[in-house]
Amino acid sequence: MTVTDRRKPLEPVHLSAGRLYLRPLQAADEPAVAVALRDPEIMRWNTGVAIVRAPEAARAGLWLRIRDQGWATGRAAHFAVLDSTSGALLGTVGIRDIDQLPQQAIASYWTMPDARGQGVASQSLDAVCRWAFAPADAGGLGLHRIWLDHVLINPGSCRVAEKAGFRFEGTMRESFLLYTGERLDSHLHARLATDR
Repeated sequence: MTVTDRRKPLEPVHLSAGRLYLRPLQAADEPAVAVALRDPEIMRWNTGVAIVRAPEAARAGLWLRIRDQGWATGRAAHFAVLDSTSGALLGTVGIRDIDQLPQQAIASYWTMPDARGQGVASQSLDAVCRWAFAPADAGGLGLHRIWLDHVLINPGSCRVAEKAGFRFEGTMRESFLLYTGERLDSHLHARLATDR
């Protein structure tokens, strides 16, 4: 199996996952993302120092611009997760650092507060993995391994990983650095293209 050259832009992909519709994030998502970034849990676990330090009015635009660069460089693919009927933004899911290690990527996700506990994150993460594991000649990325980590004190993220087929691989000591400077232990999970 050959490793795909990711130095070229990724073509936009749209995915269906039952009641969910996934498409690349776009500028029109900024108002909904701004609402999401007011949620303390999303800000704590999914943003990073640059977003936290930005003025609140600029956060969503900055967050979207960072994710848009991923498609353009071929190094990341971030999706808006929408209700397929209403079109409401329910969350986001993506993979980044595509092929930084051969045929691997890192997954991330968040869900709007009112959509949590409904399988949104696990279903959309599964859909992105299926696409990323598919061979290039079938429209996928031909990846072999996708991994993610979450802090131990975020058990909801652990449930998402497990429901999406990510096996627990171990604890990474003090691997997560909060924007406050505090270091936290994380669980490492991974899913392989060969996993059932």
